[in-house]
Amino acid sequence: MRTLDLLVLAVYFTALAGIGWWVGHGGKDDSERDLLVGDRQIPWWAVLLSVLGSEISALTFVGVPAFAYTGNWTYLQVTLGAIGGRYLVGRYFVPAFYRHNVISIYEFLLRRYGPWTRNVAVLVFLFARVLMSGVRLGAGALIVHLALGIPVNTAIFLVALVGLVFCAVGGVRAVVWTEVLQVTVMLIGACSALLVLFFGTRGVTVPPGAMQVVDLTWDPSLEFTLWAALLGTTLTNAAIFGTDYDMVQRMLTAKNSRQSGRAVIGSALAEVPIISLFLSIGTLLRLFYQAHPDPNLPASAKHIFGYFIITQLPAGLCGLLIAAVVSVLLSSYESALASLAGSFVVDLYRPFRPNRQPGHYLWVTRLATMGFATLLLAVAVLSGDVEEVLKLGLEIGTYFYGALLAVFALALMQSEKRLAGWDRWTALVAMPTAIALVLGVKLRGGLAFPWYVSIGALTAGALILIPRILFPPVSGNDIR
Repeated sequence: MRTLDLLVLAVYFTALAGIGWWVGHGGKDDSERDLLVGDRQIPWWAVLLSVLGSEISALTFVGVPAFAYTGNWTYLQVTLGAIGGRYLVGRYFVPAFYRHNVISIYEFLLRRYGPWTRNVAVLVFLFARVLMSGVRLGAGALIVHLALGIPVNTAIFLVALVGLVFCAVGGVRAVVWTEVLQVTVMLIGACSALLVLFFGTRGVTVPPGAMQVVDLTWDPSLEFTLWAALLGTTLTNAAIFGTDYDMVQRMLTAKNSRQSGRAVIGSALAEVPIISLFLSIGTLLRLFYQAHPDPNLPASAKHIFGYFIITQLPAGLCGLLIAAVVSVLLSSYESALASLAGSFVVDLYRPFRPNRQPGHYLWVTRLATMGFATLLLAVAVLSGDVEEVLKLGLEIGTYFYGALLAVFALALMQSEKRLAGWDRWTALVAMPTAIALVLGVKLRGGLAFPWYVSIGALTAGALILIPRILFPPVSGNDIR
C-alpha cells in the first residue's frame, strides 16, 4: 500500500475511534441496559444501517463477487426470501419482544417455557453464532492480508483486536453508530470500484449466461433457485432475524416496535441494490481480466476482488476500498461480540448470580466479550482454507435456526399465559432432536442448505404439537 492509502486508512480509523468513544461515553448511564440495548434511543434509520452492516459482513465483500465471477447471478434471488422472512419478523416477532420489554430475546422464552428451554436455546444460539461469525472474520481478513502483506492469521488477530476494543468499551450503542459509518464507507468504496471496473471494461461483451438471475429448476440439491428463495430462504430469514440475538439486539435499540419493524423490513429492501452492486463487481472483474490478462491472477475466485483492489486501483482509492472491507468486517464482528456477551450474561450468568450490583454485571459482560473474541479468532483461523466461503458462512446457521424458529413461533401463537409443563418439556427435547436430524440430512447429502431451516422447524414443531394434541393440557395447569 502507498503512502496516500495508509493516510486514508489512518483518517478512517481516527474517525471510527472518535465516533465510538464519543457515543460510548457521551451521556450514557453506564448501566447494563444501556450497554446491551442503548436505552432504546437509537433512530430507526441508524438501526437499519446497523442491521445491514451486520448482515452484509465480509462474506458479501469477498464471496458475492466471487460467485458472480464464475458466471452466476442466481444469488440475487435470495433477496425475495429476505423480504418475506423479515416482514414476518417485523410484523409478529418484534412487537412481542417490545411488549414484554426484554433485553435479551431469550427472556421471552423464559416467560413462556421456563428456564431449561431458555438455557438450551441460548446455548444453541451461542454455538451457532460463534461458528458463523468466526467464518466471516476469516473471510474478511483475506483482503487485509493482501493489503498489508502480513500473514492471514496475523490479519485475523489484528482485526479481532480492534473490534474487541470498540465493543468492550462502548457496548451496543457504539456498535450501532460505528456501523453507520462503516456501512457508508463500504457503499462509497464498492461504488468507486464499480466505476473503475466499468470504465476499464468498455467495449467488452458480456458472455451469454454470465448474468442469469432466475433459476426455475426444481432441484432440491441446488442452493440458489427461485423455489429455494421463496420457501427455504423466507423461513431462514425469519429464523435468523427473529431468533438470533446478534440480529435482534440492534432491533431492540429502536425507540418502539414500529420503528424497529420499519428498520428490519427496510434492511431487506435495501439488500436488493446492495447485492446487485457486488454481483456487478464480480461480473465486471471477469470481463476486466479477459480484456487485461494478468499472469499473476490468483487461482481462487475469492481472492480476485482483493487482488484487483491492491493492483489496479489508484492511490487513495485503494485505501478507501481497504477501509470499506475493514468496515464490514468490523461491523459484523463487533455486533457478534456484543450479542454473544449480552446473551451469556443476561440469560446464563445473571440467573445463577442474582442480586449483584449493576457494575458487577457490566464487568462480567466485558470479560465475556473477551472470551468470545478468543473463540471467534479460533474459528476464523480454522476456516481460512475453505474455498466456497460464501456458502459456508450462509449454511452454518441453517443447521440450528429451524429448531429455534419453531420454539419461538409456537410461543408467539400462544396466549399471554405461561405454557403448561408438558409443552415446556417437549420444547426442551425438540430442539436438539431437530438439530440432530438436520445434521443427519446434511451428512447424507442431496439437499441444499436453504431447506435445512424448514426441516428443523417442521421437526421441532411436530415434536411439540403432536403430544399437545394427543394429551391436551388441563387449563388449570397454565400459570401466569
